[in-house]
Amino acid sequence: MADASGPSLGDRIVAAADELFYADGYGVTIDAVAQHAGVAKPTIYAHFGSKETLIEATLVRGVEKFFADLALAVARLDGDPVAQLMAPFDLLAVGLPDPDYHGCICINAAAAFPRVDHPAHAVLRALDDRMIAEFERLARAAGARDASVLARRLLVLFDGVKARGLSDSSGQPASDARAAARILLDSAR
Repeated sequence: MADASGPSLGDRIVAAADELFYADGYGVTIDAVAQHAGVAKPTIYAHFGSKETLIEATLVRGVEKFFADLALAVARLDGDPVAQLMAPFDLLAVGLPDPDYHGCICINAAAAFPRVDHPAHAVLRALDDRMIAEFERLARAAGARDASVLARRLLVLFDGVKARGLSDSSGQPASDARAAARILLDSAR
């Protein structure tokens, strides 16, 4: 647990690993992470046991940050359930044009670790389940008849935008997906 003086050692290691993995890929060495975090390599292994566990921790951190950002965006749109349902796409419209955008951490991890038995895939499956549940909740509030079907379709659009953002950082893919999401919602009401 972090105290008033700053983040815990484990949090510092995860933050350093997250920065390096996101910028340079999962081939980054534990030595590089240790140097970036200002710790010794054995300290990383004492905290995480393996590089795979550290990768999992960075994915969990990223997922939690996304859902915190989404919760804030949805709360700001209180009283407008359609806008709330579109909020995930609006977040992408802001994020994709960022020059520091190097793709979605989860899509990057899925590409880097194609074997579904890699520990990262448990985080990815949990993210999909959580995102579908959030889309379903928002779709139901927006008046969708079959919110679960709409939620699955919206997830496909959402993931497609993140992948497309690797080659088109204009924000246009997010705008196009938002328009398609609105058409899907209208047909589901």
